[in-house]
Amino acid sequence: MTAKKYNVDVLVVGGGVAGVAAAVTTARAGLKTLLIDSQGTLGGLATNGYVTGVAGMVEGFCKEFLDRLEAEGDLYRRPHLPAIDPEKGKFMLERMVLEAGAAILYWTYAIDVVTEDRLIKKVICHSKSGRMEISAKIYIDTTGDADIAAYAGVPYEVGSPEFGGLNMSTTLAFRMAGVNLPDYWEAMQNWQKEQKTGYMSLFADKMEEAVANGDLPYFIFPTALIYQIPRTPPENADITVMTTHSFYTRNTDVEDLTRQAIEQHRQIAWVEKFLQKYIPGFEKSRLTGVASLHGVRDSRRIVGEYVLKDEDVACAKKFADGIAKFPEFFDTHHPTNPRIGFIRHIHLPEPKEPAVCRPAQCSSAMHPFVKPGGFEARVNPREYCEIPYRSLVPLKIDNLLVAGRCVSAEFHALAAVRVIATGMSTGEAAGTAAALSLQKGVTPRALDGRLVRQTLIDKGVPLDKAPDGHWANVRELHGEFVVIPGDFVAFKTPEGIKTHM
Repeated sequence: MTAKKYNVDVLVVGGGVAGVAAAVTTARAGLKTLLIDSQGTLGGLATNGYVTGVAGMVEGFCKEFLDRLEAEGDLYRRPHLPAIDPEKGKFMLERMVLEAGAAILYWTYAIDVVTEDRLIKKVICHSKSGRMEISAKIYIDTTGDADIAAYAGVPYEVGSPEFGGLNMSTTLAFRMAGVNLPDYWEAMQNWQKEQKTGYMSLFADKMEEAVANGDLPYFIFPTALIYQIPRTPPENADITVMTTHSFYTRNTDVEDLTRQAIEQHRQIAWVEKFLQKYIPGFEKSRLTGVASLHGVRDSRRIVGEYVLKDEDVACAKKFADGIAKFPEFFDTHHPTNPRIGFIRHIHLPEPKEPAVCRPAQCSSAMHPFVKPGGFEARVNPREYCEIPYRSLVPLKIDNLLVAGRCVSAEFHALAAVRVIATGMSTGEAAGTAAALSLQKGVTPRALDGRLVRQTLIDKGVPLDKAPDGHWANVRELHGEFVVIPGDFVAFKTPEGIKTHM
């Protein structure tokens, strides 16, 4: 079969939110852009993965996307973590790509690249049409797994050195109908007033009870993320749920990924019955869908011109070439321990401001392979860090940019780049850089990242201003910093504990 051949200005590989933001940005700049994806709809984990709550700083392309959904009634607007309708989100992202003038190829798998003199010459793909060759002037890898970068020989890292190379635990989200959210919220509030176990949610207490009663075979995870689907009434809501987890994961190993999917299919079946029996508001609920994309949080991370450090996130570092803001906490899902669930801190030899630090007192369960000393450092809720343009620029290949969760970052710092809003921000920055590089006749590596930042500011992305909205309100909170269940930092005030979540 003769190979199909394409030649474009920019090839974007990966149709998640980062890839869509990149493709729309380059197409709007007048560049012939092709976006390819292995799925049949766009949005990645935000849509196909049912991760419908938009975490991170909503600016730029992300804000435009959410505003357009809201105008059509398909956004559940909240000050923090607005939630989208995942099906309508797929359609909106597709419309935005096509309106910008970019082309899309679905069900297309990138399987190799051809390189020469530090340049990618073409990406080899496979589809129902057979073998395909796509040539471009600039390539943007938004695969999530750094597939194109890895094929091209870009150095990368996988997993956590502290955990012997293991990846974060993974989740397969699902959808339910018939949920009475007011009853659920009331039960959660009552539990928070009365709880004495040290767990972070009602779910954990009830899971322990269900395991003891033989209604669950084992403890799965200490909480659940639940997002209401827009246009559904609270008393009879459709929701997406994230609570299943697989541990000891190797997320570049197809056999282990298959193990995780099968394991989480079983967990979903158990959790449906658990929710109906143990959690108020779920008595009449039913499972209505399972995400078509598995919730992998990390796999390959490229080594770029700058590696975003764990300490950069903890200490709210700013960069002259900062192209995105991250105002959230460390969101490392524990690689091995379902009862702990999260790691929200790193370890430093000495306390450093503005991080929230205390002498190390975490357990061997938190750090089972090696117990770090020094000081635990958590993100100060009043602060934010930036992601530098250089973290999008891989070593060794000169016409490649990377965006989304596979950019250049250390294991815990990945929290700052893997969430949906930041993924869109790095995608928009990569698209902006690609356009500037071609306009100026330079490689992305030679492009001044300060120009990328200023161009984004000129387009209306407020990188030169502190986060507003919810985050401005958090800056007004006062009280003693305390660590609460879930490894979170909160404010202890005379009125009680106040969180920034």
